[in-house]
Amino acid sequence: MSSPVEVGQEVLSAQGQIIGHCAKRYGLRAAFAIVALAFLGFAALSFHGVLWALFLTICHLGPFYSALCVLGVDLLFVLIFVILASLSRHPGVAEEKARMERDRKVQELKQVFALSTVLGVLNGPVGRYAGGQAFKIVRSLFSRKKS
Repeated sequence: MSSPVEVGQEVLSAQGQIIGHCAKRYGLRAAFAIVALAFLGFAALSFHGVLWALFLTICHLGPFYSALCVLGVDLLFVLIFVILASLSRHPGVAEEKARMERDRKVQELKQVFALSTVLGVLNGPVGRYAGGQAFKIVRSLFSRKKS
């Protein structure tokens, strides 16, 4: 059985791994969200005029329908990157393993603390007194009675 300090350090190490994996996952989500926002901004600045002219001349749409088609293309790209950002929402295999390891170490820490508490009580004054009384009772059961 490990000491409570060692088990506590292992619990903190497992928790650190979980935090690291969560930070990586949230960083990935933020990166995809930033890419989506950047694309939305650049698309608004650069492609709107070109796409509008394309829909107006090649597709023979009016100015209003050309603008609606440009907006539809922009929203399509935004939707694609939002979906990519939401796919990284679920914890990965490494994060799940780290959580299981942390939970196992927390259980071990609880057992070590429970055992050390019981041993502390038994080695203390109360335990010595109770042990002495139990020893007297057992000794009186096996000793000869004087008649």
